[in-house]
Amino acid sequence: MEAAALEIDYGRRVDVRASRNRIFDAVGTLDGLRGWWTPLAVGAAEAGGELCFAFVGLDEHIVMQVAEATRPSTVRWKCITHTGHPEWQGTTIAFDIGERALFFRHVGLLPELACYGACELGWDRYLASLVAYAETGAGAPFRA
Repeated sequence: MEAAALEIDYGRRVDVRASRNRIFDAVGTLDGLRGWWTPLAVGAAEAGGELCFAFVGLDEHIVMQVAEATRPSTVRWKCITHTGHPEWQGTTIAFDIGERALFFRHVGLLPELACYGACELGWDRYLASLVAYAETGAGAPFRA
């Protein structure tokens, strides 16, 4: 991947007052994902597995292949399908876990995509939910 592309994909660094294992549990387990993103998460969160995310009241779902899940440092997903935002197909979601920090990148989510503004707001909201979940055990996952 070219360095220039990395500069324009959606990405954030967020401080988290939690251990690396706790942050990993938030992004690398079904219970964690249900606690900050959507309670309707099913599948296998380990490398090679497939995750499906649905949203109460919305007629859409997201399927991700787990490309990597290495405790306590890294989780990577490859988007197989997103029925609400088909431009996600083929993009990569990357969670790189540092000491008291999470480096998040949605590789391929570019500002020129029609969904970028809505997705940027959504990721900002859910990253705050992830931080709350990792720090306190109570996030703000999607609710209709």
